[in-house]
Amino acid sequence: MVTFADICTAIGTLGGVTGFIALLQTRHSNKLSEMANRLAKEANGIAVDSKRVANDANDLAGKANEISADANAISQRALSVTADQTVYKWRVEYDGKTSTVFLVNDCANTARDVQVFIRHKDKTIAQGRFDEIPPFGEVMFEDQFFAEKILEDRRAIDRANAQKVIYILANAKCPVVVHVAYTTDLGSRRNDELKQSLTAGKRH
Repeated sequence: MVTFADICTAIGTLGGVTGFIALLQTRHSNKLSEMANRLAKEANGIAVDSKRVANDANDLAGKANEISADANAISQRALSVTADQTVYKWRVEYDGKTSTVFLVNDCANTARDVQVFIRHKDKTIAQGRFDEIPPFGEVMFEDQFFAEKILEDRRAIDRANAQKVIYILANAKCPVVVHVAYTTDLGSRRNDELKQSLTAGKRH
């Protein structure tokens, strides 16, 4: 015969079992919660890293576009330079009275970043650099060296003629080589060389 005491005992036992199960479930729930928190932190970290990687990728893409644009510009410039058929002509004149050499841009095109060297044999007598020389414009180089060399050549000719072996009719002169480096209107860099014999007298 089941007594009231037996029923109470059974209820107490059932309550203890239920409480134990609840304790186990609580612990398990806590572990799952901790795991969820850890995974959430890792997910946030991955999201931050992904954002940083995405930003880096965007920066690299931007730089790649800049490099591509520069490469295209260089390519277009190279094509323009290759196709540059612009004709430039230079002329050298000399004024014996002032011992001045004139370099004339004898064409209808502007020459830019012009560098000029006037040499006699292996010696540079005069030089200069000019931002630009306009169409048919000129630059001048005054140096007594030219007149002195012409006079020296004149004396040598006179000495030879005084010996009456061979009579020399040639004019006294000072041979020079003019080197001209310049940039054309289309951006080509060119180098021209002009050989000239300077003689006494008015500008010619």
